[in-house]
Amino acid sequence: MAMWGSRKQTTKVTGPARYVHADGGDSAGKVPKGYIPMVLVGGDSEDSEGGQRVLVNVSMLREPCIAALLEMAEQQFGHAQPGVLRIPCSVTHFDQMVNAMISKAAS
Repeated sequence: MAMWGSRKQTTKVTGPARYVHADGGDSAGKVPKGYIPMVLVGGDSEDSEGGQRVLVNVSMLREPCIAALLEMAEQQFGHAQPGVLRIPCSVTHFDQMVNAMISKAAS
């Protein structure tokens, strides 16, 4: 599980998680090696402050559905978005995608 806390805290991830919700805190916490912080802002939202913060394992970036989300983020927010990478996807949809990828990999 990951906790994204203040600058004094570090984020800890246990186990082989491919992504974790980073609840309760500001984005200044240290990100564990091998993870990328992202903010899921939902399809139409321009406000990254209201989004759900997640830590995504770099191994997920080669998945076609994650690549498609990155292309959507580029189209909606551009290459020069400041701060944490914003992804135009709802938390529910992202959870469903990741669960489908995990169950497909387990088959």
